[in-house]
Amino acid sequence: MLNTTKKSAAISLFVAAISCSLGLPLKAETLRQAMSAAYNNSGLLDQNRALLRAADEDVAQAAAALRPVANWSASVRDQRGWTQSASTGNTRLFNNSPSANLAISAELTLFDGGQNKTALAAAKEAVLATRQSLISVEQQILFAAVDAYMKLRRELETVGLRENNLLVIQEELRAAQDRFDVGEITKTDVAVAEARLAASTSALAAARGSYIQAQEAYQQAIGAPAGELAEPTSTPKLPDTVEAVK
Repeated sequence: MLNTTKKSAAISLFVAAISCSLGLPLKAETLRQAMSAAYNNSGLLDQNRALLRAADEDVAQAAAALRPVANWSASVRDQRGWTQSASTGNTRLFNNSPSANLAISAELTLFDGGQNKTALAAAKEAVLATRQSLISVEQQILFAAVDAYMKLRRELETVGLRENNLLVIQEELRAAQDRFDVGEITKTDVAVAEARLAASTSALAAARGSYIQAQEAYQQAIGAPAGELAEPTSTPKLPDTVEAVK
């Protein structure tokens, strides 16, 4: 019985250590908050938004190719200097010859075999495809957030069940040892109870390992460590048919 009591105390200390290391907040995080955090923290969404902006710029460039292109240039020249007249000998004349030029030209493609219009249409289709890709990424991120949230809740519940089961088996082992002490059962019965305790301890360790993995998956999906998770609310009533959705 003393060994069983020591095991129970060690398990309690281990559970307390895990709870402290998690740093759980006082207020539980809801599924809606987790989805919002995943949406705001996603670097993949930022990348796809940048791709959409680049596709919009391609449309602007393709549209510019169909418009007239105006070019202009301006120059100012001021030439000054002294010249000496050959007829008068020593007479020097001052020359001042300012000049200004302004040139304007315009270019417009009249016919290119539809190349520019085709490029504009392709750029617009690329924007639509990029936008749909962004929507798909948004859905994937939100789904991953829900999946990570619910799996972490499941693993947490599993750990709780395994801990309760271990406590029950510990009590059964103590009872078996007491009955063995008074001669009601044999040593084999005690060994069976000990084997059940070992199996329950192993199952609890596996559940804790799965819980830690679920925490890592949650942090990867949400972009922040998991705290205390609130109980999810009931799902809304879905339409019975596809026509009802339309």
